[in-house]
Amino acid sequence: MKKTIFKAVIPLLVCIPLAGCWDRTEINDIAFVVSSAIDKKKDKYQVALEIPLVGQLGGQTGGGGGTAGSETWYVDSASGTTIREASNKLQTALSRTINTSHRRTVVVGEDMAREGIAPVFDILTRNPQNRLTALLLISRGEARDIINTEVQLEQFPAEMIRELAIMSTNRPVFLSRFMSDLLEKGSDPYAPVISSSKTKPGGKGKPNLKIDGLAIFKKDRLVDILKDEHMKAALMLLNQARQPEFILDLPNQMGKATIQLQKSNASFHAAEKNGKLSMTIEIRAKGIIMENQTTYETRENDQFYIIQKALNRAVKEDVTSTVHRLQKRKADPAGFQDRTIRSMNITKDLLKKEWDEVYKDMEIHVQPIVTIEQGGVLYKTISH
Repeated sequence: MKKTIFKAVIPLLVCIPLAGCWDRTEINDIAFVVSSAIDKKKDKYQVALEIPLVGQLGGQTGGGGGTAGSETWYVDSASGTTIREASNKLQTALSRTINTSHRRTVVVGEDMAREGIAPVFDILTRNPQNRLTALLLISRGEARDIINTEVQLEQFPAEMIRELAIMSTNRPVFLSRFMSDLLEKGSDPYAPVISSSKTKPGGKGKPNLKIDGLAIFKKDRLVDILKDEHMKAALMLLNQARQPEFILDLPNQMGKATIQLQKSNASFHAAEKNGKLSMTIEIRAKGIIMENQTTYETRENDQFYIIQKALNRAVKEDVTSTVHRLQKRKADPAGFQDRTIRSMNITKDLLKKEWDEVYKDMEIHVQPIVTIEQGGVLYKTISH
């Protein structure tokens, strides 16, 4: 009997030292990073971290910086010959352990992106604590200034950066997606560009953040930043445009008309013509008239179809111009190479050639099929 009790008690005694959270880390000993900024200055990397100040969050109902002493975030930065060295320097200046498992955004400075973004992904993919579901953005100027901007609508800049990135495209550019485009053959990566600007509510200028471009990469190097109509057309090529708008100058009329595309889809057909690549791009879209300052009537008549024809012409011009610009940069974010490889209409002789040479000489044929579904309640302009 005693022997049986002894056998039962021994395992229980062994388990006693294992009870409890022996390797726990108290939450007030952790610095949760919500955004990182990485810049390159000459031969050194500058890393900045944005950390929420939890004690300040409870009293805030909105707004970022507020008055002195009421900031809801803390930003610190350090420099080093490598990104890891800069990060270690940051840790030595913090009384809490850095934790990046809740990081939402990574902002890379334009100068660093032009030199090559590969070092960023090297360090991000080696530490399992880093989440590849964080959003990637490229900043105009220093990335550190972006994550330290006193935003007005959110509690800290990282949240506004995240919301802007999500709203800029149909599918946000996560680190994992960018890395996939970077490693796979057939297409080049891209990312939204964020910058700081001044707003003037009530006559007082305050800094604010905005997405104002699309960064185009050739492998891991930034080669171009598209803006305005080129950015809009590129997003349509990528099937990432969210309700793009076209402002039309209609023939023989005073004023302009604004058309918003509710749905758009780009499809591609590769063919070989006289030993060169020929790419047909079909743009299908449906739109509505948002504004009409002309004397054209928007009900279904000859004038309505004049507006629709002008819209198709504008789509064709913008897309064609954007593809030509991408060809000059030798950047292929739309994946023309991948579509060429998969096409049954391409000979092996063409596929053996260097892609940059094939891409440079590629013929473009844009076929817009854009229809206007709604002209609004008013089919005549009130002012005319």
